[in-house]
Amino acid sequence: MTDIEPVKAVRAAPKITLAAFAACCLAHGPAPLQAQSPRFDVASVKPCKADDGGRGGSTSGDASPGRLDLKCRTVMGLIQMAYVQYADGVRTPPGRHVPVLGGPAWVNSDRYDIDATAEGAPGQAVMSGPMMQALLEDRFQLKIHRETRETPVYALTVAKSGAKLQAAQPGKCIPRDAVRPLPPSQLPPGLMRCGVFAPSPTKDGVYMYSTTLSNFCAQLSVLLDRDVIDQTGIAGVFDIHVEAPPADPSGGDPADSVPRAPGPIVKASPADPLGAAIFSAVQKVGLRLEPAKGSGEFLVIDRAARPTEN
Repeated sequence: MTDIEPVKAVRAAPKITLAAFAACCLAHGPAPLQAQSPRFDVASVKPCKADDGGRGGSTSGDASPGRLDLKCRTVMGLIQMAYVQYADGVRTPPGRHVPVLGGPAWVNSDRYDIDATAEGAPGQAVMSGPMMQALLEDRFQLKIHRETRETPVYALTVAKSGAKLQAAQPGKCIPRDAVRPLPPSQLPPGLMRCGVFAPSPTKDGVYMYSTTLSNFCAQLSVLLDRDVIDQTGIAGVFDIHVEAPPADPSGGDPADSVPRAPGPIVKASPADPLGAAIFSAVQKVGLRLEPAKGSGEFLVIDRAARPTEN
């Protein structure tokens, strides 16, 4: 692999911090989340049967223009889909997770099949976000609001030695379409989506191609035990490499514990192999992850009821 000449990072103009934004939101109090149109024309909500993929079974489903067919989903999973992943009718960065507080215990255990149709052939993102919010509020009597609270975070800062980031190389990845994301099976061979972790061809870790540091922090927030906020003030788009953690003494492949896209949500601390690998990768590019206090986003369930009969 050809060495890439490090480029001098350029500091961007100061931006509004997450803490300042959160303080503004808190000044106005928590705002209830109320779904707006469009809505599904017809929706069937039924308890999931064991032979259809109940406990321990599949939670798959199908989506086509104008129809959303979901199998064996918990209400908690539907909340994450509707209010986080597709909240505004577009796909957020893969793996984003917002803690959900409150609500009865069954929202984490009861599973439901949902088959809903709508006129006008809306896309998956609109049906999974705004239209699913309306369905949850109608059929599950869901009332929910967002809050920001002070919480432990990691602050990404510039080390005393200065940033040593590698400028993004053209053609290494495919830009992500937030409205109509390309399925992995349709990606050109050898290319991954920009701004997400991709396994290294040499199996020595993972790369994130063409990412801003703000997006890099958002992706790290999915993997680490705290959210990560960008305090570098550095603008630009970069390629970042995270080396594989040391070999697993149990004999497993160390690459299996490295973040992948897509993949399960991992919450690693600095003492874990994955966490140590991330902290080390950050240090190698002249940055630091430091414990700090910041504002975290939460969803709070005010009310939820088991669904009405079809």
